[in-house]
Amino acid sequence: MDYNFKDIKKAYKELGVERGRTVLLKTDLRYLGAYDHPGRNGALSAHYNALSDLLDLNKGTLVVATGSTSLCNTDKPFDRDKTPSEYGMLTEYIRKREGSVRSFHPFMSYTAIGKHAKAICGDVSRHSFGFETPKARMVDLDTLYVSIGLHPRWTCTIVHHIEMLMGVPYRYTKEFLHPVIRGDKINEELFYLQVWYKQCQIKKNNNVNIFNHFIGEGHKVKEVQLGRGKIYSYSMVEFFDSTIKLFKNNIYAYLDKIPETRPYCQTM
Repeated sequence: MDYNFKDIKKAYKELGVERGRTVLLKTDLRYLGAYDHPGRNGALSAHYNALSDLLDLNKGTLVVATGSTSLCNTDKPFDRDKTPSEYGMLTEYIRKREGSVRSFHPFMSYTAIGKHAKAICGDVSRHSFGFETPKARMVDLDTLYVSIGLHPRWTCTIVHHIEMLMGVPYRYTKEFLHPVIRGDKINEELFYLQVWYKQCQIKKNNNVNIFNHFIGEGHKVKEVQLGRGKIYSYSMVEFFDSTIKLFKNNIYAYLDKIPETRPYCQTM
């Protein structure tokens, strides 16, 4: 079942994409099937144009993840203007749009376009999550989270931002000295990622507990059919507030079970 531009715009509108809103888009267009105007950029331009029309980028903002995690533990320099996004063709299409702003982190960058682009992606922390990162700023703006093709529990990364803020014991901050391009020079600079202890042999529950709690509190994950698949949306600030409460009572909420091996645990 092919879908067209009219279908795209109608679906996004039903999910709450509207003038002046900030939207974080997670994408996997494969699940939607064929777009009715084939071509290299047919579906990409259609999704972007539908979103920009609804948001009005003079008033609203579109954000996508444009990370390049393959650079981690390599000596390959990060170039904010040229290093491609590794999060799908639509994110790369948006990254390359005139007026887009990409946050400066070699492994975990975001790209925004529209009214709040600089406020979200400019002058960010050197950490992947936590205060003064794009994630924190998007929560402050009550961003609408939109997931294409996959249920949000498979694409939700704000959980890791919450893990850091709540100080989960199975993760720690790792420092990386990595080459980056600044102007016409290559500098080696420090950046940070939140990683987990290998000894813990972490078993995730794919956010089942977290989304059950979120929905159990009366919050909604909207879903709309588009082509052969679905797209979803929910409020980031509602999700943030709900999940903070969950972690307050269960610091291991992200996991399937408490790790048997806990190198961080102090015993008598």
